[in-house]
Amino acid sequence: MQVSLRFGIGVILLALCLPQPLQALYNFEDMCRLFQSGIHIRKPASCNEYIECKNGNGILHKCADDLVFDASSQKCVKATASNSAHCGNLCEGLDGMWVADPTDCHSYLYCRNGESLAGHCEGAQHFNETTQSCQHGTDSICVDVANICELLPDKTKFRQETDCNEYYECKSKKHTLKSCTSTQYFDVESGTCKAKNLVACNAHSKKDACLSKSKPLKGYQPDGATCRGYFYCGDYGAVHDVDPWWGQCPEGYFYDDTRQMCAEPTSVVCTYNRCEGRGTMLVTSSSNDCHNYIECVDGVEVAEKTCHWDYFFDERVQACVSEIIYDGCCDGRD
Repeated sequence: MQVSLRFGIGVILLALCLPQPLQALYNFEDMCRLFQSGIHIRKPASCNEYIECKNGNGILHKCADDLVFDASSQKCVKATASNSAHCGNLCEGLDGMWVADPTDCHSYLYCRNGESLAGHCEGAQHFNETTQSCQHGTDSICVDVANICELLPDKTKFRQETDCNEYYECKSKKHTLKSCTSTQYFDVESGTCKAKNLVACNAHSKKDACLSKSKPLKGYQPDGATCRGYFYCGDYGAVHDVDPWWGQCPEGYFYDDTRQMCAEPTSVVCTYNRCEGRGTMLVTSSSNDCHNYIECVDGVEVAEKTCHWDYFFDERVQACVSEIIYDGCCDGRD
């Protein structure tokens, strides 16, 4: 249930009992899981500190004295009134108003006589500065911290953690949610949409996973991205399941939709990502009559190649061989 903050004195009294704001609630270096390697993020609620992202990890840096970090140029620059405004009193000129805590989506600051007093939304609710109220986290646009794009250069694209098909993009210090095509996932390092088999994903898209030509599907269905993964679609009659349960076969096995079971990879026809869960190795491709193989690096397909002459690929020995291979995943598939 949405909780309004406009009921006055009760919330004010509660805020008076709470500690002062702008105390970091998170390890902000962890924000780098959302961004490409190399980007610099201004530390929330700070002017002269920034986080350097490297391979998903963050390193905290501080500008020299009298300098502040400018997100647009990604550099430490001379402090001015405009680029240091967020370091001052967030409540200046906003008496009787609530403003978003720049360090936490769940928190807010109540402005009273020019001072800011901390408050916190109940449970998993987020604070919405526009409506001056707390709202369900699922309805919120806040990502990690309030106004996240104020910390980043314009046009920055970053990960949407609950669906690999989606991503956020910053524009004029605001972020908007965007989507790749149905056959693609967002690749955070390149900042582009790529074929699903080329992107490592921990949140496979549920969009229309239980729908086929406007007809609902039920039971186990391939996840449409990997050979190990599957969705379980509940039976809701004429309405399809919009939140199916996702699971996957153990490492070294693929989901076989025909037999509705997990089986040896070389026996399963699958044109999705055959590298997921298999680390760095060569795997058999489901194409070209067992002449093709796929190079896997850290569970992602890097390239598909063909054995020379009339050789066949044997996954057991990780090599092309002269012996004819009759693997079920590729035999008879040109």
